[in-house]
Amino acid sequence: MAMMGMHFGHDAGVALTEAGGYRVIEAERRLGLRHVCGGNGDFPQAAAEWLAELREGAASPVTGIAVADWYTPVCQVLPPALVELVNEDARWTATGGTGLADAVTRVIKPLDWPLAKGFGDITLTAVRHHYAHAALAYYTSGARKALVLALDGTGNYAECGMVCLGDGDQLTPVMSFTNRTGPRFGLVYEALARRVHGSQFDTGKLLGLTATGETDALLLPVLRAMLVPQSTRRASPDLYEQLDEGRLTGTALRYADTWWEYDPYSGGYLDAGLADSSDDDVVHSFGSVFPDEIRTADGRSTPVGTSPDARICRDLAATLQTGVERDLTSLVTGVSRRFPSYTTLCYAGGCALNITANSRLAECAQFTRVSIPTCCDDSGIALGAALAVADPADRPALLGRSGWALAYAGPPLEGLDTVDGDDGDDAAAADGLSRRLAGLGLSLRCPADDEEFVRAVADLLADRRCVAWLEGGLETGPRALGHRSLLVSAHWSGARRYVSQTIKNREWFRPVAPVCPEEVADQYFTGPLDHTETMLFAVRVRPDRAQELAEARHIDGTARLQTVRPDAQPLLHRLCHAVAARTELPVLINTSANGGGRPLLNHLDEALELLTGTELDAVVLPERRLIVE
Repeated sequence: MAMMGMHFGHDAGVALTEAGGYRVIEAERRLGLRHVCGGNGDFPQAAAEWLAELREGAASPVTGIAVADWYTPVCQVLPPALVELVNEDARWTATGGTGLADAVTRVIKPLDWPLAKGFGDITLTAVRHHYAHAALAYYTSGARKALVLALDGTGNYAECGMVCLGDGDQLTPVMSFTNRTGPRFGLVYEALARRVHGSQFDTGKLLGLTATGETDALLLPVLRAMLVPQSTRRASPDLYEQLDEGRLTGTALRYADTWWEYDPYSGGYLDAGLADSSDDDVVHSFGSVFPDEIRTADGRSTPVGTSPDARICRDLAATLQTGVERDLTSLVTGVSRRFPSYTTLCYAGGCALNITANSRLAECAQFTRVSIPTCCDDSGIALGAALAVADPADRPALLGRSGWALAYAGPPLEGLDTVDGDDGDDAAAADGLSRRLAGLGLSLRCPADDEEFVRAVADLLADRRCVAWLEGGLETGPRALGHRSLLVSAHWSGARRYVSQTIKNREWFRPVAPVCPEEVADQYFTGPLDHTETMLFAVRVRPDRAQELAEARHIDGTARLQTVRPDAQPLLHRLCHAVAARTELPVLINTSANGGGRPLLNHLDEALELLTGTELDAVVLPERRLIVE
C-alpha cells in the first residue's frame, strides 16, 4: 500500500511513501516561487494535479493521506476538519506532559475537502508539525534506535521543537519546546536575517555572513538571554547553561521608541510583557522584529544596522551564531543524558540547516552518528507527515548509508521529450534537438560513450568553464547535490566569483560548496568527513591546502563539503578524477542550478534560458551523454 502526505504552509508540497521508495513534489519548483505556500492562487488546482500524479505513479493503491497541521489560513483547499482541530480542540494543542503523545496524530473526517475527490474511501490523518519533522528524520535515517530532535522557528501554538524516541517502528514524543520559554534558535535567527537581508527565509545568507564578523563578548550574553531566558535556564539546569547575571544587569533592548530593560525575574527582555499575549504575538515579537538598539552591561548602546556591509550586523551575526552553537550543544547533550541509551541523533527542522552548528553536534562525542535528511526544513514536512502514519510496510527498508533514497526523490528533469526519440530513435531525437538549439545560437555534442563524455566535460572545466550538470531525479531540500548543479573547477583564481557572482548574482560573502571524491577527501579537509555526503555539515580545509583551495573554502576556512562515491554517483565521481588529471586538483565547486532568487530548475527550457541569459558555458545531460554549448 502507499501513503501520501501534504503540507499547506510555506515550502508547501505533496509526497508519497511506499515500500519501493519516496516521491516528493515541492510546490516552489513547480510554481517557480521560492518558499511558496498553500495560499498561492495557483496552488489548489496544482495540488490536485500533483496528488493525481503521485497516485498514478504509485506501485500500489493509496490508502490514506496525512496532512501537517501547520498551514496558511488563506489556503483555499484546507480540510475543514483540520481547521477545526487546530483552532478548537484544546487537547490537540498540548505542548508537554502525557498529553503530548495523544496530540501528534489524529484521524479526521475528509468531509467537504475538494482534494479528497477521486481517492474513494481513504483515511485522512492530521499530523503535528514537529512530529512530522521528527518522523522524516527518523524513518529516512535507516536507524532502528535513535534520539530524535526537531527544532525550527515555529509551528502552531508557539511550539518550536520536539524530542522523540525512535525504537524500531515506533516514534514516541517525550518533550516539546515553545517560543514562550525557549529555545528560540530559529525565531531569533529569522529576526536578524529579516533585519539584515530583508526576509525571514534569508537565514542561510546570515549563516554565510557570520564568517565575516567577530563574536562580541558583551553582546553575547544579551543574545543568549534572547535565545533562552534565565528563568528557563534555572528551571532546566541540565539542558541549559546559566548566564552570569552580572553581565546582564543593566542591559536593555530598544524596539522603536521603547526600551525593554533586562528583567531579573523572567531572565529576559520581552518575556515579562508577553506573558499573557497570544501565541501569534509571541512568535511575531521574537521572530519578526530584531531590536533597533542594544545596551550592554558596560553602559554602551549599540545601534543595529540593516545592511550586511555594516560591521555591527556582521558582528551580531557572528555573536548570534556563537550563542546558538553553545546553547544547542548544551541542550542536545542534556537531552542525551536524560535518555542515555540512544547513541544516534536524528535531527530535522529549519535549524538543522545550520551546518556549522551541526558539526558541533557531530563532534561533541555524544553520538556515534548524527543523521539529517536533505529536506530537513519544511520542504520535507509532507513526506514526514506521510511517514508518521504509514504502515511500517509502506516505508522503504533502509540499510546502511540510505540517504540517497531521499536525496533524489524529486521528479526527473522535465522537457526531455525533445531529447527522447520516438520508438527509441535517439539519433532522430538528437537531430531534432540540434535544430532547436541552432535557433537559439547553441550547438549540441553527443559523445559516443561515458568515457568520452566525462573527458569532454572535464576539458571544459579544466579550461575554466562552468557547466550545469543535470542528472536523474531532482534533489529534495535546498541543497544541489550533483543532480541540479552548476560546476566549475576549483583550480583557478576567480572561479568562485565567476560561478557565484557573475552567473548567479549572489552576494560576495555567500559560500560555495566543494565536491570531492570520498576516498581522497581527508587529503584536503578535516572534520566530520563521515557526515559529508549531503552538504549538511561544515568541515575545515587543511592548513597546508588553504592556498590550493582558496576558491572553494569560506572566509573562516570552513567548507560545506559534498563527498561523492563511485557506487552512488559514478559519473560525477569519475569527473572529479578526470579534472584532477588535468589540473592536479580533484575538487569542483558546486552551487545550485538556478538564477538569482529562483528555485532549483527542473526543466530543460529553464536550463537553456540560464545558458543563453548568463555567462554559463554549457548544459550537460549525463544520462543521455549530451553537451549543449
